[in-house]
Amino acid sequence: MKIGELAETLGLAPSAIRYYEKEGLIDPPLRQSGQRHFAPRAVKTLQFVQMAQAGGFSIAEIKTLLNGYGSSSRVGDRWRTLASAKKQEIREQIVQLQQVDRVLDELLKCKCATPEECVERASKRRRTKRK
Repeated sequence: MKIGELAETLGLAPSAIRYYEKEGLIDPPLRQSGQRHFAPRAVKTLQFVQMAQAGGFSIAEIKTLLNGYGSSSRVGDRWRTLASAKKQEIREQIVQLQQVDRVLDELLKCKCATPEECVERASKRRRTKRK
């Protein structure tokens, strides 16, 4: 399968496929007359990459999912190991984003004339909330 066909099948840009190839996520294609010809397996591998990316995994993490374990390791075991770590990372990001959301809510209410006044009012609110 040529790169354009593979790209169309997966809804990817050919440059993305070249990038995944460069990163070692898919096997290097055979070249005939200067054109890349990918094995049918490339479709399933790239679908796996897309699924992992939808789950929030980075390219490095996807490499680990594909290649970072011994051949006796089942893919389900790999998913569980990395997915539990990813879920913890996401939970931490959610807490951080909730804090950012609270700050933004306060900023939307701001009617201060100067940055100094804004800082002073915010400090008073924090002191009041702690009591």
